[in-house]
Amino acid sequence: MGADIVKEGMRNKLKYYFQVSFSSDLKAGFITAVVALPLAIAFAIASGVDPIMGLYTAIIAGFLGSLFGGSTYSITGPTGAMTVIILSAVNKFGVEGLLVAGFLAGVFQLLFGFAKLGRFVKFIPLPVVTGFTAGIGAIIFIGQIANSLGLSIASHEHIWQTVIEIVKNFSTVNIVAMGVTIFTVLCLLFLPKILQRIPYLKNLPASLFPLILSTLAVIIFALTIPRVGVIPSGLPTVHMININLGLIRNVLPSAFTIALLGTIEALLCAVVCDGMTNTKHDSDKELKGQGIANMVLPFFGAIPSTAAVARSAVNVREGAKTRFAGVIHALILLLILLFFAPVAQYIPKAFLAGILMVVSIRMINFHEFITVFKISRLETIVLITTFILTVLTDLVFAVEVGMILAAASVLIRLMDIIDITHMKDFEEPTGAAFEFRNEKLKEVTNVYTLHGPFFFGAMSVFEKKLDEHIENKKPITILRFKYVPFVDSTAIIRLVDFIKQKKKKGAVVYLADLHPGVYKALHHNEEFRELVKKTEIFPKTKDVLAHIENNLHTILLDGKK
Repeated sequence: MGADIVKEGMRNKLKYYFQVSFSSDLKAGFITAVVALPLAIAFAIASGVDPIMGLYTAIIAGFLGSLFGGSTYSITGPTGAMTVIILSAVNKFGVEGLLVAGFLAGVFQLLFGFAKLGRFVKFIPLPVVTGFTAGIGAIIFIGQIANSLGLSIASHEHIWQTVIEIVKNFSTVNIVAMGVTIFTVLCLLFLPKILQRIPYLKNLPASLFPLILSTLAVIIFALTIPRVGVIPSGLPTVHMININLGLIRNVLPSAFTIALLGTIEALLCAVVCDGMTNTKHDSDKELKGQGIANMVLPFFGAIPSTAAVARSAVNVREGAKTRFAGVIHALILLLILLFFAPVAQYIPKAFLAGILMVVSIRMINFHEFITVFKISRLETIVLITTFILTVLTDLVFAVEVGMILAAASVLIRLMDIIDITHMKDFEEPTGAAFEFRNEKLKEVTNVYTLHGPFFFGAMSVFEKKLDEHIENKKPITILRFKYVPFVDSTAIIRLVDFIKQKKKKGAVVYLADLHPGVYKALHHNEEFRELVKKTEIFPKTKDVLAHIENNLHTILLDGKK
């Protein structure tokens, strides 16, 4: 009976899906597949691997990412950002090393998902992400100059080596290939606006037209320009990867970089899709889906993948309603592979170079560059440094340095807001300054107000400010913590030392206006608890002043003891 109810429920869900969502998902999946096809081949070639590996990636990752991911509309596959690290891994460890790195990257992403680390990706500073992404875009663009000129040169790990090779072989430039690239770029830039005015063509991707025309030109006119080459048709076969401890040790840094880059790109893509559809993704589930895809891909001879903003945006714009639009896109790519692979061998590399050049330029977000330049000199340094290091050095090193510089810039900014004000030059935001009710109290009491986080980076500021007033020999000191949001261990130790010094000289120190978190942190320190009595901590500064005024004679006598 229960099984029948379940079956009936499934039938009703399928019936509802086919009535309400299937046609929209089919249309979105088809258009997305048309967009994804040349990109999958282009990204594979840019990664230094066979074109078929890109298609396998688009099919398998597209299917698994949509089925298990946490974003309804994200489309997973090979991406431009991944090509740089993949090419580096291939040059260092070969294709077998890349497959092992891809599998380990999937393991990392799966662990990220189970550890619920997805929410922390948003804490990566914008200048680091922008500089890193723009650097990758610059690398892709420079790397495609050879294909756009019809040059056949070997791939290199460093971009300057590629530039040197291009210069050496510049005399063999193929004018026809250059023309194909220029035609492709012009189509991608201007054709979308033209197609929007034609009702029956407005939904077709602009890349479809230069793809068909350039491929037909190669076939009909037998153009002698570099082509994609033979792409085997048929289903991908299972490929056992070569896992050994030595190789794992070598590829581990690349694997972590792939995982981190894939994680950032996938979650950024999910956020973009949320903004376009007013939905909310599950970041941890998305990481698990990406991890599953990357763990499976190497066993079919496919390269690492992640969610792609461009294809996901197409999926949304074409009216996808469920995650099955991504599954349909993968199945259509599989059908294209099975039935049209022989034609794909005639696709000119110059056409793919044109696509990648446009993609790479769009990866450089000039608006974000201008915004950062206008807002902060420190963030500008972080962005430019990350960008230059990404282009000229290792990607991992670029991100590490970028994060360190970003952290340093935050510390510098925090130190800029840190201050200690003496009562005589301090006034509350309300405009009400403190007033002593008698001159005797004023003569024996110093009131200091601490502003900003009390942490290790602030110590030089605090010490300098305190030293300026310590010369004043007043026997009573009040430290107001009203504007201190948190303290760290370094600050607590420094505070304890300060109180010790004052008490050795016969002075009395009171603390006031402590936030609950600050109070709790101070009382975790045993030395502080022994040194500062509870009767020396007050909720408000006015309470301290009242206490001092009422017990002034006793306080001064106790201090002298």
